[in-house]
Amino acid sequence: MTGPPAREVKVEVVGLTKKFGDLLVLNDVNFSVAKGEFLAIVGPTGCGKTTFLNLLSKLIPASEGQILIDGSEADPKTHNLAFVFQEPSSLPWLTVSQNVEFGMLIKGVPPGERERRLRSILDIVGLADCANLFPNQISASMEQRVAVSRAFATNPDLLLMDEPYGQLDVKLRFYLEDELLKLWRELGATVIFVTHNIEEAIYVAERILVLTNKPTSVKAEIHVDLPRPRSFIDEAFIDIRRQVTDLIRWW
Repeated sequence: MTGPPAREVKVEVVGLTKKFGDLLVLNDVNFSVAKGEFLAIVGPTGCGKTTFLNLLSKLIPASEGQILIDGSEADPKTHNLAFVFQEPSSLPWLTVSQNVEFGMLIKGVPPGERERRLRSILDIVGLADCANLFPNQISASMEQRVAVSRAFATNPDLLLMDEPYGQLDVKLRFYLEDELLKLWRELGATVIFVTHNIEEAIYVAERILVLTNKPTSVKAEIHVDLPRPRSFIDEAFIDIRRQVTDLIRWW
């Protein structure tokens, strides 16, 4: 499949390498992400996908290599990075609206702009009616929507998502993927989305990076030039799923 026209580069990863003692986990990873792109990353179980995101977010230091945002070294003190984890991450003593607002407060968004973003995002993801409820009063799917909304509300330079819907059932996951795509389209964020679910990657992403087993590097990239909304039974969708599955197989 041919790739899309060239776009402005937002994130560039150059020679990213991570060792834990003598264990080489990531080995010379190189790729770029366009401004406003939705990139999915898949790979074999245990290949280091979460370590990869932790490096990109600067939660842990790289052994070698660079992560550049808009041409300068990524730095949480100067760049606006947001992370959506696998596990629920709402603060239990805050309401839904306070949780969504929390990141904006930390980043010093002015009150008027904060309120505007809050109202807009709560409406987009259907949380306006439960804005004053606490996390223990809402469902697991709603709590994940809170986490995603909180991340998008900060207008991040880079949004990292680590299997955010992996613990939900299939029906809920499909619903939340559609909400995620709606937020992404409306807010224009640059997203790197890690998942072990190949169908999920094809459904949400414009491009998929396939990682190798450890020591991990980029094995291939697949451009997903399919119209939205995408159908799991579409012949082109099935063909891409077959390509990605064959690339991930280790046997």
